[in-house]
Amino acid sequence: MKKGKRRKGETAGAGDRWLKSWCAMCLPNECGILVHLKDGVVVEVKGNPECPTNKGRLCVRGALSSIPGFYSPFRLKSPLKRTNPRKGLDEDPGWREISWEEALEEIGARLRSIRAEDPRKFVFVEGWGTCDGILGREIWQRMPDGTNEYGSIFALAAGSPNHVGSHGPLCAIHYSSNLVHGAYPEQIADLQHCRYLIAVGRTIGPNSGSTAATKRFLNAIDRGMKLVVIDPRCSVEASKASRWIPIRPGTELALALAMVHVILYELKKFDEEFVRNRTNGPYLIAEDGLYFRDPESGKPMIWDQRDGRAKVFSDQTLSEPALDGEYGVFGQPVKPAFSIIRDSMKPYTPEWAEGITTISAEVIRTITREFVDHAMIGSTIEIEGYRFPFRPAQFSTSGRGAVNHKNGTFFDLTGKMINMLVGAVEVPGGFTGGMRGANPDSLRPDKDGVVTPILEAIGHAFKFPPDRIDGLEFFPLKHSTPNLMARNILDPSKYHLNYEVELVLMAGANPVRSTADPQEYVEAFRKVPLVVSIAAQLDESTVLSDIVLPNSHFLEKRGIRIFRPALQSVDDELRGIEVLLGREPVPALYDTKSSDEILLELADRGEFLTGPGGVNDLLNQMYRFQEKHRLELGRKYDMQEITDHIVRNLFGDEHDYAELMEKGFLHRYSVKGKEAYNYYYWPENKTRHPIYFNLLKETGERLKRELQECGIRHPAFEDESEFFKFYEAVPFWVAPDESAAPEEYDLYAINWKTNFRMHGTGSILENAWLKELRDQDPYETYVMINAETAARKGLKDGDRVIVESRYGKTEGRVKSSELIHPEVVGIPGNYGGRSTSFLNPVSSEGAWFNALLSSRENRALDPITAGIENAPRVKVVRASRG
Repeated sequence: MKKGKRRKGETAGAGDRWLKSWCAMCLPNECGILVHLKDGVVVEVKGNPECPTNKGRLCVRGALSSIPGFYSPFRLKSPLKRTNPRKGLDEDPGWREISWEEALEEIGARLRSIRAEDPRKFVFVEGWGTCDGILGREIWQRMPDGTNEYGSIFALAAGSPNHVGSHGPLCAIHYSSNLVHGAYPEQIADLQHCRYLIAVGRTIGPNSGSTAATKRFLNAIDRGMKLVVIDPRCSVEASKASRWIPIRPGTELALALAMVHVILYELKKFDEEFVRNRTNGPYLIAEDGLYFRDPESGKPMIWDQRDGRAKVFSDQTLSEPALDGEYGVFGQPVKPAFSIIRDSMKPYTPEWAEGITTISAEVIRTITREFVDHAMIGSTIEIEGYRFPFRPAQFSTSGRGAVNHKNGTFFDLTGKMINMLVGAVEVPGGFTGGMRGANPDSLRPDKDGVVTPILEAIGHAFKFPPDRIDGLEFFPLKHSTPNLMARNILDPSKYHLNYEVELVLMAGANPVRSTADPQEYVEAFRKVPLVVSIAAQLDESTVLSDIVLPNSHFLEKRGIRIFRPALQSVDDELRGIEVLLGREPVPALYDTKSSDEILLELADRGEFLTGPGGVNDLLNQMYRFQEKHRLELGRKYDMQEITDHIVRNLFGDEHDYAELMEKGFLHRYSVKGKEAYNYYYWPENKTRHPIYFNLLKETGERLKRELQECGIRHPAFEDESEFFKFYEAVPFWVAPDESAAPEEYDLYAINWKTNFRMHGTGSILENAWLKELRDQDPYETYVMINAETAARKGLKDGDRVIVESRYGKTEGRVKSSELIHPEVVGIPGNYGGRSTSFLNPVSSEGAWFNALLSSRENRALDPITAGIENAPRVKVVRASRG
């Protein structure tokens, strides 16, 4: 393979310039940057002090890895085509450089023929390597039956239902917030007013080196917020906490259930007004476990204690909703949902939880009491003359460390219940919704008077024979399942598919490294006639491709980033803000294109760029373009023109793309003050959060009926009850399968994001400057073991060990510490792996956590979200010195 040539004249130029840009070295992409270009060479990258999202702050990834990543000799420099038909991680593909015209025309022709024959045979696999793009992003379309059509602009325009995210199965964190808050991607912490925060297996910012979130976190700590971190390891955030409480992995659900028990049976103190008027707790439940509905209107009913009869929830005469008791309505026995919840929680005492979690019953009682006390039930706060409930305590869920277990969604839902029991939802001091920010739609009630669920919480439609390669019809609430894609490519019959995949297009995706069961992807890609990868380097998945299209480095890309409130937390500086970040690109080094440029060209050649349902049409839908800003369906636009439409539509015709490039960002506050809280739009009993998860049970019942009507069983479970038992309205204790592993697997392995590797963007593993830094970190690339455990096994710092689960193994160096649970092995980041001969050799250093994981449906997946169990049981032995 030739090294490639730089584009003529594009790196020439004299002078000393600072370009305004934004960083794409992690998923949030929220930091404005300044890029110092001297005589055509990038010599410095720093935070833009004027940008409101990061105010000049920049993490080690953005500040130090951008430049060596841009100039890396391991970057792809031109399109490549395989000449060796044998595919494997140890095979030389025999790359031949080809022109862009040859590459695009061959792929375009294949797209045209597949669309004409059966568009399902095309699979688009999207990853975070292109998270700064537009066309590969997911889009959700609400269908007439109330379900969702999910995909990406590119895949849906091509007519294929097969859009697969390669990055989601180890971070399936969205469902509960989609259900309870009507928000995406997850709940975020109001750090402006919080006084007590329990963080369970997640980060509020510092653990992953998020600059702006770290500042908000430190401001809250300085203000006096008490932080309790419940995590198997003592993280950066735990070092700032008032309590670090180590927990056995996979048992977070037991802790949460015990806390609910303490609130309801021991403290007997909860926000009754919130539960009565702000949740579906008083809704009557029939014997089948679902809402008892009025026979005429179909509306859920509530027992009014004052009048001694049942009324529909919207009856204006309803004055005293019952939370307890048993009643007869229309000759049927019914109970309030809250009564069922309370009864269900009775067995989960702190003593019971102690034996499961290793957290003492005394500590469970203490943090629960402190949490309820700090919630200040009944208190209010005035903002701009409007009086809100004030609940300055939060139980933090949605973290991948606690949610990605087989019982993880139950934990997340129980955590929501804990917050609802003290009323700390969508009010000052409590948890709020995700990146859409405060607006009148977030808490809008549905036909049942409950917050309208969105996206993953709605559930996908069942179809038989199924269309989706990723098992969506059988996991209707799932997040992302590339593992099922690989399995169905190899054996379509298992999930009743009646087609074979002919083209897989990966865009910034590397499922071989980033998920589980890597060999299945190797076998699957061997079977597919044409595999294409849009990538910046020849990573593990890209070397299995037939054609490789080189993606530009982010510094070279034109583009925008739409920013709304950040992932981890919010305060008054960002509350209600809308920001457009713009990037003025540096001169390109090689014959590369941005992923959006590539996808636009492929859509044109595949004949689905224009016309109804084409890329232009879906862009109009995604950005909700006003009539004057809509793209013409019959015209081909370039990315700069599309971006100009986005700028004008969001910020008005007085602004445009040129201004954005000049300033580096545009921003405004769409709401401030009282209007920046969702409670303001739907106060008191105007909407209700689901504390009884009726929709979850309904979804299971619907799927069960649909399978029976088709005369089939769930393809992933021999015993269907092991799947459907999770589709209940009240969470209950389910032990993770890993707890039953053979005794030789005596430890649990855990993993976490770090400031060196928060996400897989930007070729961070290969980065020479970051390697120098992480080599100086005493924990970053080591296998972390409790000091007592290491001594018992005869291990000392620096020893090489093999960590082996029932599914795979990896190797690394020991670092003993008191900062980790005695039953736990910690492997930070996602290093190691089966790096190819085309990557910097340093990318294979360190232990590869994902090699320890399984994605088998009946053992390792959460049946609700299909998230992969991320705490496997392992054994650790000294590696051979030979």
